[in-house]
Order: sequence, then C-alpha cells, then structure tokens
Amino acid sequence: MEQPLLIRTMAEFAAAGETPEVLFWTGCAGSFDDRARKITRAFVRILNAANVKFAVLGTEESCSGDPARRAGNEFLFQMQALNNITVLDGYGVKRIVTACPHCFNTLKNEYPALGGNYEVLHHTQFINALL
Repeated sequence: MEQPLLIRTMAEFAAAGETPEVLFWTGCAGSFDDRARKITRAFVRILNAANVKFAVLGTEESCSGDPARRAGNEFLFQMQALNNITVLDGYGVKRIVTACPHCFNTLKNEYPALGGNYEVLHHTQFINALL
C-alpha cells in the first residue's frame, strides 16, 4: 500500500510560525496535465522519503507568466510575475525547486529583473544534491 503524500502549503507553515526548507513550485503542467502530475507526485514522494521540509503555494500559485511572454504579451507577463513575486516575498521565500523547465527558466532568469531574487533549482538538481 502506497503512503499518502504529505503536502503543506506556505500558508500552513506561516500559520504555525515555521519556515520550510524549500518551496516546490508545481507549475501549470504539474498541476493540471495528467502526465506531468505523475512527475509532481513522484517528486513529492521523494521529498517525503528524504524528510525534506517543503511547501507549495497551493491555490496561491499562479502561472509564472512564461506563456504570456513567449506569445509577446509583456504586459500580462509582468502582471503575473509581479503578483507571484509579491506572494513569494510575502512568505519570505528564498529557495524554489520546480519540475517545470519553463517555470525554472522564468523564475531563475527573468524574475530577478522585476525584483524576484530567489535560489531556483530544477528538481533534478535538488534530487542530485539529496543523493
């Protein structure tokens, strides 16, 4: 029998006066696409097995804005990014891990220009560090 997944939100950590080691940014595909959700669940199982104190934003997570920027809608990208940066900074997030290569690139390389400065790791880098 498979263990249930233990997932806590940033809001739950904040309410308990705790800080997670890392924020897991699930991304749109990791939340909604059937194949990508398998990756999300597998990564959460790894985090749980490694006793990593992590959180997700849950309903507070919005699109990173990458699709808008790639489609040429800079205004929408900046609105989405600034909203996410406000949420992330509100929780004092310092370290983010994501399984989505698009979110990884956007959070790591494009958010700093808007004031969103975080250590961003791809889930494969994080797993490698755990090993």
